Amino acid sequence: MGKQLMSSSIAAPAFFGLNTQESGVTLQEGFALQADNCIIDKYGRLGSRKGWQTLSTSKDSSAGANVGVNLKGLSNFKDLDGTDIVLSFSSDKFYRDTTDLVTLTPSTTDTIAAGNWQTATLNDHHYFFQRGYLPLVYTNAGGANTFKSIATHTPVTGTPPSANTVLAAYGRLWSADTVTNKTTVYFTDVLEGAKWNGGTSGTLDISSVLTQGMDEIVALGAHNGNLFIFCKDNIIVYSDGDNFQAGMTTASLTLVEVIEGVGCIARDSVQNTGEDILFLSNTGIRSLNRTVQEKSQPMRDISKNIRDDVIQAIRAEDIDLIKSVYSPTNAFYLITFPTSQQTFCFDTRTTLEDGSYRATIWPSVSPKGFLSKGSDLFFAEANGVAKYTGYQDNGAKYEMAYYSNFFDLGMPNVTKIVKKLSATTVGATGQTFALKIGYDYSPVYYGYTFTLDTGTVFEYGITEYGIGKYSGSVLIDEQKASTQGAGDIIQIGFTTDINGTPMSLQKISIYAKQGKVL
Repeated sequence: MGKQLMSSSIAAPAFFGLNTQESGVTLQEGFALQADNCIIDKYGRLGSRKGWQTLSTSKDSSAGANVGVNLKGLSNFKDLDGTDIVLSFSSDKFYRDTTDLVTLTPSTTDTIAAGNWQTATLNDHHYFFQRGYLPLVYTNAGGANTFKSIATHTPVTGTPPSANTVLAAYGRLWSADTVTNKTTVYFTDVLEGAKWNGGTSGTLDISSVLTQGMDEIVALGAHNGNLFIFCKDNIIVYSDGDNFQAGMTTASLTLVEVIEGVGCIARDSVQNTGEDILFLSNTGIRSLNRTVQEKSQPMRDISKNIRDDVIQAIRAEDIDLIKSVYSPTNAFYLITFPTSQQTFCFDTRTTLEDGSYRATIWPSVSPKGFLSKGSDLFFAEANGVAKYTGYQDNGAKYEMAYYSNFFDLGMPNVTKIVKKLSATTVGATGQTFALKIGYDYSPVYYGYTFTLDTGTVFEYGITEYGIGKYSGSVLIDEQKASTQGAGDIIQIGFTTDINGTPMSLQKISIYAKQGKVL
């Protein structure tokens, strides 16, 4: 009598995201050793990311085709009458809008030859800051579309810092990191972005509170009534005890805490999620995740499960090119490393037991900058402004790939003879899906290729993993393959080209016979 087939299922492949830090042999089921061009969707399934599409068709009415714009960053300005304006910049040019890029020419004596601006909006003015350059100011009062150097802005008082980081918070502009001064924070008078002298403007020198030698300010942040000064090796926290009201002065600022031994290495990695602040340290992505006054929780290492991947990307990158974004609509934090041409995606919906976020990698996406605006997400690309939308990369397909951990079906030291595989997919029509199985750590896989069903499936309203399995509006397709091969250790994977329609992987099932005892 033949041995009975045993069945085992991976109910939610990659539910916990990537884990390249632990041994693939001991890795908990639900982690993935590879998850490329994926997200963890709201149902906990491994799903295809969206693609991107260039929106820009021309620089302006006279410039012709939009070739070689080579954007370095994006920002958004909403003026007091509600006009919502997307601004972008390259190494020497500034633009307005997303489709027909209108060239903006600032009135400045500086020759602008760098595109690493950071921006902030205060009191109907949009400010551009970059180390070594006088700040620039954009306004649109009455549709004027005015762009100029802060030196010509009326009424400017004092000397605005030619600084690298700027923050609009608590009714003021805060700025730091000039060519000659790395330890001073400059702040304006309340609601006066051009008033750097007089009133309640001032400076804050942090050198005296650094107990382990000198450091350099990299970025600024605001959260929960506190001002966060991110240095390379320290994070310094101030409050004024009165929520930074109009009467605040340097003297009223109170040192809350100096967090030693961890800092921020990339200015544009800092993102406020509303509940937290995320940033890039020299050991990976960190989460502030603490009420500072209570000192109740340590900072979390949200990239813990892919730490070596992130560190390797850091080592290969020009720090100034690292950009990030938090998208509330998509509930993820993206950080891009253009040199290695990869973007890491961290799902903020779920925190794992070790304090990390579920992570995936987008190896074929490397924007030069991001902008989250309302429900939309935009990329800065070589040929202009692109939108995160659809399921193609600017009209081209891209590959989604997944490989599981190594597992033994709960039967160590027993050969498993796999007779059948099945994969349950959600969505996608007409695309090729290659299901793969490997044995005993071999890099050679048996592959089985299918074309996903283009039909529509209807069945009764049972649910699985939070979605109607056959809802009538979502296509559920099960691919089955008779397989070959045997081994003690098994690994399952798939690749598919995303070319216009999304796909999620809901379940993989394995049917095997027990072979000899090893």
